[in-house]
Amino acid sequence: MNRNNQLETKQILANVLLDLLETKPFPKITVNELCEKSTIVRSTFYLHFQDKYELLAYCLDEISKEWELLMETHAPKDFFIVLLNNCHEKEKTFYNIFETELNEEVIEMFYQFFSRYITQCLEEKLARGALLPGPVESVTAFYVSGLIGMTLRWIKSGYKLPKETLASCQYQLLKDIL
Repeated sequence: MNRNNQLETKQILANVLLDLLETKPFPKITVNELCEKSTIVRSTFYLHFQDKYELLAYCLDEISKEWELLMETHAPKDFFIVLLNNCHEKEKTFYNIFETELNEEVIEMFYQFFSRYITQCLEEKLARGALLPGPVESVTAFYVSGLIGMTLRWIKSGYKLPKETLASCQYQLLKDIL
């Protein structure tokens, strides 16, 4: 199987998973269902992914790449609202990922994404002579944990708080380091 076919197969499976996540929680989605909806046989599924969790990680990695592009193309103040808009556009997908259990890979994806962003901001501040309350890794962990906690609570609440309010709050809490 050539590289283009491999990527195409992975993308088909990813699209099917994301479509299914629009209607049902991740724990209720099976590999059989993914194969049936994609018309890809199980043996081909297992050539590309160990299990549905690895497929989810692939999907989340693709979403993370979209977010990194947003981060590069928007000012910090605008980035939070753009990111939350992106989450809200995929609201059923994210809700169904988090509905019943917090998947460690999902949390790690959020952590790594925000961590790169916050670490970069903190290192730039240090280069300009600013003092931090502790080591970059510790300060990053503090801010990232807060961002993840706020964002996950927002998703699990069914997006009750207007995204503009949450984005403004996140920006205000982080503006000293941005």
